[in-house]
Amino acid sequence: MATNWDCYRCRFRIYNSKKMSTTNIKISEIQKHAKIVGFTYLTTTLIGFINIFFVKIGLHKPETLLELDFRFRVSILLDITMYALVMWMAVALYLLTKSINKNRAILGFVFRSAEVVMGFVMVLLYATPLIILNRAESYQFNDNTLHSLASVFFDVYGMGSNLHLILMSIGAFVFIKLLQSASYIPKWLSYWGLFTYVTVFIGFTLQIILPEISNQLMVVMAPGALFELVFGVWLLIKGVDLKK
Repeated sequence: MATNWDCYRCRFRIYNSKKMSTTNIKISEIQKHAKIVGFTYLTTTLIGFINIFFVKIGLHKPETLLELDFRFRVSILLDITMYALVMWMAVALYLLTKSINKNRAILGFVFRSAEVVMGFVMVLLYATPLIILNRAESYQFNDNTLHSLASVFFDVYGMGSNLHLILMSIGAFVFIKLLQSASYIPKWLSYWGLFTYVTVFIGFTLQIILPEISNQLMVVMAPGALFELVFGVWLLIKGVDLKK
């Protein structure tokens, strides 16, 4: 009897050990995905900030575009890098939240993936004016016509930016809501995120309807960028709270 009891206890310990090991692996995986999300949030926000406020300044003028050829190409490379990181972020967000609610995680992933696809389409639109002006001698247009055509692509790019940010806000809202429901992040941070993405959605939807308000949209973007920086740093350093 004693021998049988010892065997039973031994098996029980092995079972518990395996169970704890599996749990630890799952926790480690979740925290790894959280840190990837934090890293990608932080880097994409910084890349976007540098690109918009330092690299792209003054580039949307066909008259001077060829003179700023190198800077324009750098801005394109930064955009490509940013959208590649957003795709990595979308995958990590899905892996982080699928155990909370798989269907909603898929929904968030779809919108953030659509954001990436739209982003790469925008990069192509953004690069088109440079292609047009660099090959001006190949087209049967005068300079004024070429400049007008380049301006059209910049305008289409601007409209695409609105759609891109609407898709982003929906996907991000879904993921923040999932993180909030599982208490993975502090309430103050989740409410800040939800408010941020609601305002982004409303702001850029309104710009499609009322394009004249575009100058006021920086008011919407500023707190959003700040949230993404704080959110990225938080996840990168602290990860998610799995104790609750």
